[in-house]
Amino acid sequence: MPKTDLIPETERPKRHQILWTTLLVAAACAPFVRSLDGQVVAFLTLILAIRLAALRWPATLPNRWIRALMAFAGLGNCLAAYHTISGQDGGSALLATMLVLKLLELDTKRDLRLVLILLGFLSVVQFLFDDSFLLTFYVGLIALGLVTLLTELNGGLGATGLRPALRVGLRLALQAIPLTLILFVLFPRLTAPLWSLGVDRSKALMGMSEIMEPGNISELVVNGEPAFRVRFAGQRPESNQLYWRGPVLWTTDGRRWTPGAPPSDGQEPARLIETSNPVEYEVVMEPTQQRWLFALDLPVSAPDGAAINPDFQLLSNQPVTVLKRYRVRSVLSYRTAEPDERVRGLALELPDNVTPRMRALVDGWRAQANDDWALVQRALVHFNRENFYYTLLPPKLGANPTDEFLFETRSGFCEHYASSFALLMRIAGIPSRIVLGYLGGETNAFGGYTLVRQSDAHAWVEVLIAGRGWVRVDPTAAVDASRIDNRVAIERLGAGTSARFDLGEATMLARWMRDLRLLGDTLEATWQNWVLDFSVQDQRRLMDRLGLGAWQEYGLAVLMVLAVSLTLGGLLLVLMHERTERDPLERLYARLCQRLARIGLPRRPSEGPSDYGRRIAAARPDLAPEIGAFLALYIPARYGERSTPETPKRLSALLRGLKPRAQPIQSAPKGIEQPPVSIGLESIDLQPPHRQIDRPRSS
Repeated sequence: MPKTDLIPETERPKRHQILWTTLLVAAACAPFVRSLDGQVVAFLTLILAIRLAALRWPATLPNRWIRALMAFAGLGNCLAAYHTISGQDGGSALLATMLVLKLLELDTKRDLRLVLILLGFLSVVQFLFDDSFLLTFYVGLIALGLVTLLTELNGGLGATGLRPALRVGLRLALQAIPLTLILFVLFPRLTAPLWSLGVDRSKALMGMSEIMEPGNISELVVNGEPAFRVRFAGQRPESNQLYWRGPVLWTTDGRRWTPGAPPSDGQEPARLIETSNPVEYEVVMEPTQQRWLFALDLPVSAPDGAAINPDFQLLSNQPVTVLKRYRVRSVLSYRTAEPDERVRGLALELPDNVTPRMRALVDGWRAQANDDWALVQRALVHFNRENFYYTLLPPKLGANPTDEFLFETRSGFCEHYASSFALLMRIAGIPSRIVLGYLGGETNAFGGYTLVRQSDAHAWVEVLIAGRGWVRVDPTAAVDASRIDNRVAIERLGAGTSARFDLGEATMLARWMRDLRLLGDTLEATWQNWVLDFSVQDQRRLMDRLGLGAWQEYGLAVLMVLAVSLTLGGLLLVLMHERTERDPLERLYARLCQRLARIGLPRRPSEGPSDYGRRIAAARPDLAPEIGAFLALYIPARYGERSTPETPKRLSALLRGLKPRAQPIQSAPKGIEQPPVSIGLESIDLQPPHRQIDRPRSS
């Protein structure tokens, strides 16, 4: 006999419970598509499909031997993908795999409860990979569905269907909000989020790199993820002044540019001789796992925990592994002091692949230019008047990319123009270097800040001009506007990237989509500001405002205990007050007792429905049929868990038909015992359905 045949019908989960549990598990696994290995995601999808198919064709459900083989296959799949089953990725993959496999073994309600509990844990694991507002809202919906299923499964608070259980779940969620807020604000905080402990934060993120070669910046144009958000203290500068300075590159092999050896080790930062147009602003930067901080060109002040290096690059003392907020002061107009000969020499180094026609091109410019700045202008004119194209789909280049770009393809992105321009300047004897960063930013009127995305990544050149110091030159801006190609290669839209398609600004749909996107980013920024960025310092400032700053060690604990006690006490009073209102059966029975009390037959405190009904029938035989009919329906529904959606309606109809009037109450003569009056309750079976289990009789 199969094992499942020995399980009572009342202990088996219902079909709709299995269906909704499977859908909830699928919803919890969906965000892992962006973070887990493809073969793990494929295995999860296969098992979920088998579980859903088994609801329609039960014969397709694997037996226990096949399930055991599938469990070993899932374990091997995780090991093949990550070579471990521990850590952030391997552990998450194993948990998700074993959870979906458990869906194939939902024989009892206990199995279903276990899956739902593990589902709650798997939902929280999502925050190891992402802590955005959208994901938090998504996980909240999954949690609501989980509570709804558990309530319906256990029949809690009289909920015997999904809709009543959903109402109970919503009520529980609303009641938990005050307690959640109190614990969030007052619970002692760690210096870093709890889920960052033991998590690998060194993994590369899709964003800016300190190595530049043809193609690596143009790949970022399809990434619409935020890089940082900026709030200006005063008026926002013009878009063509928003050059956000990042890594500075000095060394090249003709194809790849790198920072190389720091040119000014042990020296003081380069001096600014003249400055004007100061700008103050606050930056909230996404994690990069790097030390660099982006600042408006040119920063003149550094926040705490950071410094400005000799390249005028803002560097943090520690890698940015979490959301970083800092204030900076920059100047838009400046003149730097000229560096020493060592720095000049580093900025003039040439690779081995400089070709004769590259030198001939520079010699022609030098013959027409009176000084270095005139030669710079002549090079920009060359990019403008010749058939150079700015494109997001640059052709692949060979061993000598600069020569091929200048004389053959003449199509490229900002890294092609910056690399070739810097190299041409060095050939001309003008010290040059490349600066990586971002250009521009989108004004978000909803949030009052400027949003800079990864797709705004840019590269430009700085040349050293006598009497002026380092001067910024953007060769990409010299390309004629008629030769700009904004097409994007669809094959670049890999996992984890999100492209923004330009619908133009003329259509109403385009404006709506833009506003919707900015509104979503405003919600995300607000979430980061008030939730993710709520730190120990913010908590201490709150204590100071409440006048508890003098006893920080115990103030939070006392305040938290007091607030939690008051909140729980208030909720308990509300629950006690609404107890009868929550259960429609109990409310109808209370109305029956009230009607009988008005005719002089109140219910005694220690009297149950059966004893009360018999006493009423003995005292008022004329009411016995109506009372018996009411209690015969009420008692099994209330105590035997046999209520249906129609039960309250039938009880309400019986109650409307009961209109007792005050009459003399019959009593037995003294010395004569009155026989018990039957009202039809003797045959009522009060055993709940899940307890009706046939047991072998003893002989």
